[in-house]
Amino acid sequence: MTDRRDFLRTAAGAAGALALSPAALLAARDDVAAELSRLDDHVAPARLAEDEAFWARVRRGYALDPTVLNLDHGWASPTPVSALNTLTRGARTLEGLPAEHLPGMWEKVSNTTVRRELAAVMGVPPAEIALVRNANEALDTVLLGLPLKAGDEVVCSPHDYYAMLDALEQRRARDGIVLRLVELPVPAPSLDALAQLYEAAIGPRTRLVLLTHPSNITGQLLPVARIAAAARRVGALTVVDGAQSLGLLEDPVQGLDCDFYGASGHKWLGLPVGTGVLWMRPTHVDTVWPLLPPAHGTKGMSRFEWIGTGPEYTTAAALPALALHRSIGPTRKAARLRYLADHWRARAARALPQARFYAELDMSMGLTTVELPGVDAAMVQKRLRERDRILVQAFVDNARAPHIRGLRVSPNVYTTPAELSRFVDALVATVRA
Repeated sequence: MTDRRDFLRTAAGAAGALALSPAALLAARDDVAAELSRLDDHVAPARLAEDEAFWARVRRGYALDPTVLNLDHGWASPTPVSALNTLTRGARTLEGLPAEHLPGMWEKVSNTTVRRELAAVMGVPPAEIALVRNANEALDTVLLGLPLKAGDEVVCSPHDYYAMLDALEQRRARDGIVLRLVELPVPAPSLDALAQLYEAAIGPRTRLVLLTHPSNITGQLLPVARIAAAARRVGALTVVDGAQSLGLLEDPVQGLDCDFYGASGHKWLGLPVGTGVLWMRPTHVDTVWPLLPPAHGTKGMSRFEWIGTGPEYTTAAALPALALHRSIGPTRKAARLRYLADHWRARAARALPQARFYAELDMSMGLTTVELPGVDAAMVQKRLRERDRILVQAFVDNARAPHIRGLRVSPNVYTTPAELSRFVDALVATVRA
């Protein structure tokens, strides 16, 4: 986006007064966020995870579809009402006079306040992130733009997100790189065992290691920092797909000790769909080719933001969603999701002893995939949706990982134990039928 900048800067002075102001957007946090911001910090996250009255207050901040029990937040989570109102107001403002409002929204909100607030959530300097549309755009910038030549090896896994593997396979066809696939056990016996598998795959020709944290198809966390250290010992770089953990970790980037990090904001941060982020170590910025060529002279992470004209109000609407996220905090969110996962997993395991969970609870963040041997996961998903009005995700017919044949269940923090009990009852009835 940056050098749409040269034009935008010339117009921003006139448009600034017309565009949504950062102060107004920061004030758009609703009563729920204001109430939660006064939360007693001395309440332990594990204790708060069981406080249904608290999470009912969180739920009031969302306009959820009352006709469906949504257990597929791992795809996309709803954005809060405060962000939704800002989004619609911004769309009306922009579309009323886009030639003037586009520059003001970028210069007065996205490029300044949103960048600062999102960087704070990630624990990195604002100058080190690029505002993009989703994790695909962020990670493809690295996977397609990092200089690699024929024979260079990239270590990855069939459990990585399919779109990232699509990008690497394109580079294999185009550039002759070699993909070293790490087959991961399901469930993994330990983080140590996973680290050893990656360490065995990393060799003198390895140039890049792709790590998904956690896997979107199994929920399994990886010991990213240890694997990144192994890559560094042979001069290789590490890129992390953080789409399923951004918003659930206090230190989502620096704590992983990686070289590149990309994520979507529309999962556990609850930002509007169309907001993502790319981070990389400053030493790599000038070595990666952007997906779209920026204007001549563009420097720093702005090189990766140019997409042409886009719906700038989407990024601006991230501010009230980030305010609600900060009011709750990633540690409390993670504790709540693990509490909910433990609730329904224990109930399902008792009723369906054949159930096979793809990741141990203490090596996941709440997103759970369960396989029921001999049961067609796609048919179960369809029946749950049509008969019981419960939405889950089915993983079947994965050519790269044909052994994955399960249902992915991903509640949000405002999901109740009673709703999850209803899901388990419906699941059991469907399986037995």
